[in-house]
Amino acid sequence: MNKSKVCESCGRTIEYRKKWALNWESVKYCSDECRRNKKNFDYRAAILEKLSTRGSGKTICPSEVLSHDQKADTTMMEHVRRSARLLANEGKI
Repeated sequence: MNKSKVCESCGRTIEYRKKWALNWESVKYCSDECRRNKKNFDYRAAILEKLSTRGSGKTICPSEVLSHDQKADTTMMEHVRRSARLLANEGKI
């Protein structure tokens, strides 16, 4: 049995826990916050669009995906990072 999986909300690794033995297949989120937010803030398309304008092997800062008003908001920056982790786990970046 695979002892880890990827959170569907933030892309972090979820490690197997004995308390989940009976329902490990249904575990999708690493935390209550991820379960609540699910995919309220999905920046995957915006990240791919921004990266497509760059050369191969180039990177972007999460703030480049956000609007001017959101750039100082650390919570919104984390949502962009979550989307980037999901893309990495999907093998798209």
